[in-house]
Amino acid sequence: MALIPYEPFREMEKLFGDDDWFLPVTKRESAPEMDLYETEDSIIAEVSAPGMNSEDLSVNISDGVLKIKGGKKEEVEDSDEERGYYKKEIRKGTFERVVRLPSNVDEDNVKASYEDGILKVKIPKTNEVESGKEVKIKSK
Repeated sequence: MALIPYEPFREMEKLFGDDDWFLPVTKRESAPEMDLYETEDSIIAEVSAPGMNSEDLSVNISDGVLKIKGGKKEEVEDSDEERGYYKKEIRKGTFERVVRLPSNVDEDNVKASYEDGILKVKIPKTNEVESGKEVKIKSK
């Protein structure tokens, strides 16, 4: 079962969406990267969220849907004109990732941890369908 939807034109959209489309530079998308994989007893989601604290992130699971929210506040010291940017790619602001999980999960026993810029959510699999629960994130 494929967990990642096939999007054949994603790279082309990124190429022509870049300010320097004639001189391509790989640019990050607005939402952080996510790895979602399955073990015998769990589904694991790992989200790249560098520079954040566990307090900046929230994880919620409801009806087989994983929702991860987070964000960084922009510290405004100088205006963009005063700094003289050539490129501005470090993203500030909020994000949200929503993923339908491929099987039923035990929403009461989900564990989340944040270490070295990676949010890791371990979701035990079960045969029962349960209601939504807020997940506490533990810092290491």
